[in-house]
Amino acid sequence: MNAQTNNHAKVMKTAIFGKRWFLGFGLMTLTTATLLLSCSNPHKVKDLEEDKIEAKGSYMGATIGVNDDKEAVVRTETTAETELKRIAWKNYDLEQRIASEHEVLSRCRDEIADPRLGGAGKIVEIPELDNLKPPTEVKEEMGITASGTLAIVKKEMLYDRLQSEKKYADSLASTLKLIEKHKKSCERDMGHSRAKYGLPANRFAAQGHYEGGKYIQTRGPEKTLDDAFRFASEEASAARPKQ
Repeated sequence: MNAQTNNHAKVMKTAIFGKRWFLGFGLMTLTTATLLLSCSNPHKVKDLEEDKIEAKGSYMGATIGVNDDKEAVVRTETTAETELKRIAWKNYDLEQRIASEHEVLSRCRDEIADPRLGGAGKIVEIPELDNLKPPTEVKEEMGITASGTLAIVKKEMLYDRLQSEKKYADSLASTLKLIEKHKKSCERDMGHSRAKYGLPANRFAAQGHYEGGKYIQTRGPEKTLDDAFRFASEEASAARPKQ
């Protein structure tokens, strides 16, 4: 993988993982946004006692019941901390998948540009992945803790963080879909190019055998195009009739 490809990968990883941070929150009961937060002021916490329902049953952890207006509702409760962690872990998983898929795509673009596969020697630009997490408004304060320690306290609105994480999840999902689309197209084109220049459409896998219940690898997997042409030459030589 050349310097241009490496720079793509470094920028991608820095952009994604440099955005992550964690803020601890105290436990706070979270139902749907309409139950926890006021519609007029999304940052104001609503008293859940005002939203009592007469339970009629349950379904997958949710309560089915009737409210004071005689409306049938399904109510689910979880803690704000749990909800925030759930979204954060979902985003972390998407980040990992994006980094992995981006690395595969970068290698494919690098190899298909190689003159030995008919390329022009110039890597086709990967679309910019700039729909990253929008920064939330974080307020920093300096103060003295109960133990007398000088501390920096960062604050942001819980509702803003939840909404930001959800928007970030949508952004990551779109980014992953875009990368997978380009990866599929690139690998298809690369398969045609490899076959045209005497290589199998798919990269060479590792080879080995079992001996005494232990697996012994006799040849590693293809890591570069140099490996590919060397393996192809070795296999062609082994297939020729011995004189």
